[in-house]
Amino acid sequence: MPVDFDRAVEKAKTHFDSMTDNDLQRLQAENDEEHREQHARFRNGYQQGECYLCGKDFKTLSKDDPCLHWLLRLGKFKPKDINLIASKFGYVQVAAYLRWCANEEKPLANINDLEDEAPKGKFLSSTIRWKGIEWTFDCSANDLSGHGGAHSNFPHYHFQMRIDGRQFINFNDYHLPFSDMDLFAFKLREQPGFNFDFGVHGAGMADAMQLDPELIIENTVVSEDEEQAGFGFSTMIMSANGTINGDDLYKMIQESRHTGKSIASISRKFYEDDKNISIETIISPSESVPEIAARTEMKRR
Repeated sequence: MPVDFDRAVEKAKTHFDSMTDNDLQRLQAENDEEHREQHARFRNGYQQGECYLCGKDFKTLSKDDPCLHWLLRLGKFKPKDINLIASKFGYVQVAAYLRWCANEEKPLANINDLEDEAPKGKFLSSTIRWKGIEWTFDCSANDLSGHGGAHSNFPHYHFQMRIDGRQFINFNDYHLPFSDMDLFAFKLREQPGFNFDFGVHGAGMADAMQLDPELIIENTVVSEDEEQAGFGFSTMIMSANGTINGDDLYKMIQESRHTGKSIASISRKFYEDDKNISIETIISPSESVPEIAARTEMKRR
């Protein structure tokens, strides 16, 4: 029997509305603790090369027990096996697991979920990188409503997988179904006061760019390897007198080399008492953040 998501959302909304502030705070604390414990199990297994979900080595594939670690392609995972994964796990579960893996290698910058870099008109679009693999999720309004014939007349998303830049799974190879929990989460987040994200351990560049710019500037260190950088800074130091003392610039550069702090951070402290100096820093995703792969939608005839 089809799930009445509107009714389910209304029941959830009524339930939450009946809770006191203390109840909501306790529920949030319990959810946060569960998230931390689950991620701790994931990380412990990850560091040992084992999947925390199934308990098997990352290289092990059991066709009677599909698992998300198959997507790391350390075993003999074949493109068609994505159907086995999608029959057991919903989009949110798949994306969360891959995000956790990506952030183990390089936090935030391995996940491009920036709305302004996604193809226009998408319900969801993101690219996740882990080592030599890139996974991209793509869903249009048509996909969400379930367009086309029997192979796609249900809410679904498209998935692309590239290994060292080579084709492995293409967007239009498969129509992967959203789970009931996915669809419930999508409906629920439309309601005022409800939010959905992948948590701190699954955060990507969309979350990173929402941080307070001053916190980013003060807590970011200069990366010797640009491929490991999450942000790019462009800092302009302007003087009302028209000139900047060259000795000042030299001192700031030397301090940056010794401390690892950015010129953006150092210059703010260096000139904090100088009313003639104004400083502006533009923060952007670094060049190392993967581009979101675009899908060309098939036109219906």
